[in-house]
Amino acid sequence: MNPQARLGAFVLIALMLLGLATGRVGDLVWFKQDTHIVETEFDDLMGLDVQAPVRMAGVRVGTVQEIYLKNNKARVRIALTPDVRLPASTRATIVGRGLVGEKNLALTARDGDHEWLPDGALIPSDPSGDINTFIAKSSAITDDIRALTHTLATALGGKDDPHSLQHLIARADEAAGELARLIHENQDHISRAANNLGDASSDVSALLNQHRDHLDRLLASLPETSEAGREFFRESTATVRDLHAMLSENRENLYRIMFEMRKTAENLEAFSDDIRRNPWKVLSEKPEVPPAPETSRLKMEEMLLTTGHMGPVPADE
Repeated sequence: MNPQARLGAFVLIALMLLGLATGRVGDLVWFKQDTHIVETEFDDLMGLDVQAPVRMAGVRVGTVQEIYLKNNKARVRIALTPDVRLPASTRATIVGRGLVGEKNLALTARDGDHEWLPDGALIPSDPSGDINTFIAKSSAITDDIRALTHTLATALGGKDDPHSLQHLIARADEAAGELARLIHENQDHISRAANNLGDASSDVSALLNQHRDHLDRLLASLPETSEAGREFFRESTATVRDLHAMLSENRENLYRIMFEMRKTAENLEAFSDDIRRNPWKVLSEKPEVPPAPETSRLKMEEMLLTTGHMGPVPADE
């Protein structure tokens, strides 16, 4: 073999080795494989790129096939190797590996989960744990601690501050001491009041024991009394209903009877007036003295005021 052929073979072998090394370092896939597709989404990818490795418990199980934006979130499509099946409790997070801080997609799942995710499922994600997020959270926690200490310092205040916690505690101690002093000074009155209350309670108890039989009989008779009252009201209601029906049926007859009674009263009044003016009618036959016109007019006015109508018109008018 001439030197040119040996040089060409060496270069070809070197290029093949370089390609293999590059593929190994870059995790390149030279031949297309059948894969399972699942997806996940993040608020921030933190530098995750396409073809980034996907690992579970440190073992590579797939690669990031595609990244696109959906509903203002980064949707990541993952191509899993054919022999990998993910549990239903799988969650995704972005982690940094290596000296240059390359981003990988890490998958975690709960132990003992034997329910598998279907092809095309959406995996829930956890927030990325980068140093910037940690610094931001630490700053927020520091601000909260500073606000808490300021609030405590304001609440504690000084002894001269009327709104401080120390001043309030001192006032509470003074109030407790004053209350104890009042109880001590009025101990005799309180004891007498307690004794009187005990005596009253004893008297009430004795009274209840004395009249227990009457109370028992009263309580026993309450249901019967209540039932009798309900029966009375039912009968009263039925009676009122029957009376109302009877009045409704005989309304015309009652009006006619009232009219006849009024006419009878008018005739009796006229007869009484006639007897008063001619008393001899009941004794003997004498000439009848006719009533004066003034009397008839006054009688008609009286009837108009009392009955609302004029009555019969006198014959002489």
